[in-house]
Formats: sequence, C-alpha cells, structure tokens
Amino acid sequence: MARPLRIEIENGIYHVTSRGWEKRVIVHGDRDRTDWLRMLGDVAVRYGWRVFSWMLMSNHFHLFLRTPDPNLSAGMHDLNSGYASLFNRRHRRVGALFQGRFKGILVEDESHAWELSRYVHLNPVRAKMAAHPRDYAWGSYRDYCDVRKAPEWLDWQTVISEYGRSLVTARRAYRRFVEAGVEQEPDSPLAAAVAGTFLGSPDWILKIRQELADKPPDANVPLLRELSWRPSADEVIEAVARHYRVETTEMTPARRHGNHTRQMAIYLIRQLTTDSLGAVASRFGGVSAAAICKTAKRVNQRYDEEPRFQREANKIRKQLTTKS
Repeated sequence: MARPLRIEIENGIYHVTSRGWEKRVIVHGDRDRTDWLRMLGDVAVRYGWRVFSWMLMSNHFHLFLRTPDPNLSAGMHDLNSGYASLFNRRHRRVGALFQGRFKGILVEDESHAWELSRYVHLNPVRAKMAAHPRDYAWGSYRDYCDVRKAPEWLDWQTVISEYGRSLVTARRAYRRFVEAGVEQEPDSPLAAAVAGTFLGSPDWILKIRQELADKPPDANVPLLRELSWRPSADEVIEAVARHYRVETTEMTPARRHGNHTRQMAIYLIRQLTTDSLGAVASRFGGVSAAAICKTAKRVNQRYDEEPRFQREANKIRKQLTTKS
C-alpha cells in the first residue's frame, strides 16, 4: 500500500483527521472518550503541540494544531497506537482500530484559523449529533465559551485574537462567527487544499513544492512526485543553454551526432517533466518517439557511467529546482 505524503516542518500548522477502520466506531462510551482526551493532552504536552481546536466523533477525530518541532508523525503515532492498545484491551478485541495512518493537511499560517476551527467545531452539527456545538461535550468549543476550563495545551488565544482589540471582544466575535455557521452551513475551507495536502497562497504552495523537488524520489509515496514542483520543457532547455552558453537552437538538429547539449536537455526533460515521448520528439527536430526513447536510454547510461555528465546534470537540476 502506498504511504501518504508527510511534510513535517518547524512551526508547522496542520489539520489532521484519523478515522476508524472501515468507518467503525473508535469509542463506545464516555470512559473511552475521557481516556482519548487525556492521551491527547499528554501527547500535546510531551511534544509541545499547540492545539487550536479538537473534535472527537464516534468513528473519527479532528485536530487543528501547530507543531513547534517537526514531530507530527511521532506524536500521532503515540496517540493512535496508545489509544488503540487501551481500547483493544478494554473491549477484548484485536487488530487495527484506525484506518491506516492519519491524514494531515499542511496549512500556511493562522489566517485560516477562524474558518478551520469553526469547521472542526461544527462537525457534530453537520453529523446531526447536536443542534449546537456547545451542546456536544467532546470538542473544544465549550472551552472557547468558558476559557477558564480550557486545558493549558489548548491555544484558543491565537485563534480568537485574530479579530478584536480585546480578548472579550474577540471571543464574542468568534462565537458569532461559529454560530452563524449553525444557521447556514459554510463551505469547507479544506476544499481549497491543493491535492488535499496544502492549504495556502499560490506563492507558498510553490515554495513547498520546490522543497519537495529536492527530496529523493520514493516509489512508495506517489504523491511526492505528483506534488513536487516541476519545470517546463522550455525552462529545461533554457537552463541547459545557459549552462553550456549556447543558443537553444543548437539542441534541435536531429541528425547531428555527439550533440552533448541536446542529450542533456532530453535527459532532464524526461527526468523532470511529464511531457510524453511524442511531445519531446516534436521539440527536437520532429523525430519519432522511438528515436527519442533510444536517445533517452543512451543518455541514462551516460548518467550512470560518466561522473562528469552526472555532475553537470545534477548542477542544472539544482538550478531548476531552486527558486530564484
């Protein structure tokens, strides 16, 4: 089974969900719920998490949080495995409790805090488990209504301080904002997440994709290649021309043997873009796709056998995947 993509950074902000196996329940009563909440608090303190909002439903849970250190996977492992072990012992069951690993969406900054926390708090209303989020005991909205009872690890201040000159004013504004969503269900802010993985501005998403491009390919994480930033074929050709100080037109002749720049451009286009063989063939003198395939095989062999060619290819690749 392919592994989900995990992006862990310092001060990373995430919306996290974890669901029961085959959508089965993960709690059978308030004793289970109390233990899960206690474990969440323990993990949050141990790993230094700042939890903005949380919601425990019958067959899944939501977390919206910041991780000062890049430790989301470690903390989620402790939470899910620890709770699953306790649940299985208590209910005399064996096997997986959660459906694979958690799903995490990386969020740019706190500018999404109101929408995302409201989305989390309105879960029981959407599921028709409560008429109002404050009627549901197993979420963080009640703490927002009475912050005196909020645990230390719940960072409600960051969320509500986005609006209002004082905390009192901001809390009132936030409650009005959430309760407006009870009257008219808002669109999910997660619908704007790119490939269900990034939520933020186009420039920020480009930056993250360029960072992913520097990571080594991993066949077990196909989304890594899909989301990694890729240059266009034109950008590759221009980068090769700059590196060798030649005109781009020197790469196109099809019957010129030993055209080093042409071979380098074909190699990098095949490695870094999703252009088809036919598209590559049309760029390089209108030769057949089979001819380009043969050239690509020869160049791959050069990369494996010639250290100088490998160094030059890696240098151009780095230039292409580094944001100017």
